[in-house]
Amino acid sequence: GIILSITNAKNLKWLQTFSAGVDSPFFVQLMERGVTLSNSSGATASPIAQTAILYMLALSRDMRTWMRNQDEKKWQQHRIDELDGASLAVIGMGPIGMEIARIAVAMNMKVEAVRRAAKGDEPCPTFPMSELHQVLGRADWVASALPLTPDTRHVFDAGAFAAMRTGARFINVGRGELVDEDALVAALRAGHLAGAGLDVFATEPLPVDSPLWEMDNVIVTPHNSGSSTTSNQRSEAIFLDNLERWANGTPLNNLVN
Repeated sequence: GIILSITNAKNLKWLQTFSAGVDSPFFVQLMERGVTLSNSSGATASPIAQTAILYMLALSRDMRTWMRNQDEKKWQQHRIDELDGASLAVIGMGPIGMEIARIAVAMNMKVEAVRRAAKGDEPCPTFPMSELHQVLGRADWVASALPLTPDTRHVFDAGAFAAMRTGARFINVGRGELVDEDALVAALRAGHLAGAGLDVFATEPLPVDSPLWEMDNVIVTPHNSGSSTTSNQRSEAIFLDNLERWANGTPLNNLVN
């Protein structure tokens, strides 16, 4: 009902979203009508990036086994992998990807990034999308933080997963449609990928018959990585700043092209 009302609002000139993603056809329709659109890019970068790091820490330590053993009061040790010195490819260097890279560099990981065009502000070597598969092939960990656009849909397909190292692990905090989920499941089942941490999916909620639910080496969270009280406050601050700019006729921040 709200979306229908906004779509039919003939006097609407500006809309601020309280999220970063604007890949819905609804937003495209508004912009085609000449509505100015701005988003809350950056507001959730910190909690989402920290969740990506959480996935890496949990998967490298097989945290799920520790938690199951705790439930069973079972004292059983196992060896863990270290992130110190491991290689990470961050795909997409908006605010979320930049924060993932920054934290990973601070953790002494060997970080490379992929983005459309390097801007010179990246905390690590950065390559264009045309070199995606080469960068994937050098990484122990791959973290996807891309926006969803026509040219990024299913960018992580069977070819991309085949380009990754055997034993690599995959993290997705971007959009579910970036990934061919059948190809991801196949790579996990074949043992080519050692694990995955996923907060976003092609269909949400994730269908109960998805194989991803039952994989011991996969962490599934319900598109929840940015839902913090503080991120909501950041979104509100971005809106209030833009509201003042709109009233004063000065350029808005976070404009969507």
